[in-house]
Amino acid sequence: MGFLSQSSKPLSSQVLFVFSVLIITLPNLSSASENGTLSAYDILLQYDLPVGLLPKGATGYKINRETGEFEAYLDKTCKFSLENSYDLEYKSTIKGVISKGRLKNLKGVSVKVLILWLNIVEVVRDGDELEFSVGIASADFPIDNFEESPQCGCGLNCDTLNSVLSSSSI
Repeated sequence: MGFLSQSSKPLSSQVLFVFSVLIITLPNLSSASENGTLSAYDILLQYDLPVGLLPKGATGYKINRETGEFEAYLDKTCKFSLENSYDLEYKSTIKGVISKGRLKNLKGVSVKVLILWLNIVEVVRDGDELEFSVGIASADFPIDNFEESPQCGCGLNCDTLNSVLSSSSI
């Protein structure tokens, strides 16, 4: 009978208040269970961006769903070439603000143009194209080029590189 006394009413309203606060705040921050079930690549897909924007091996991420602040983590700095013309470097932490079809205020991704390393500061999806901006200039590429994540060291040519190395060691 003690459980039904008047003193239990304030406790139940306190519990209800705590649950309400948790329900309101939890969707805005990534949680351990979200990080356990979703990957950084899944987050890109949720925002209508291709997984190939991140190299293979992303170890985790943080996201604030309210502000769009996004961080993705790699074990170490990652470098590779694409199409034998673009050298890319990813720092171990990549930061930006993510929204549907857009990553802005990007930090941690650089591209080598001629002899200069330039920071990629924004990626915008426009239909079947991705526009990469280095601030003063931008370039468009088909989104199909980013369906697969490149691998550190060999980019998208890892199978070719591995088969050449295998055949030369025979």
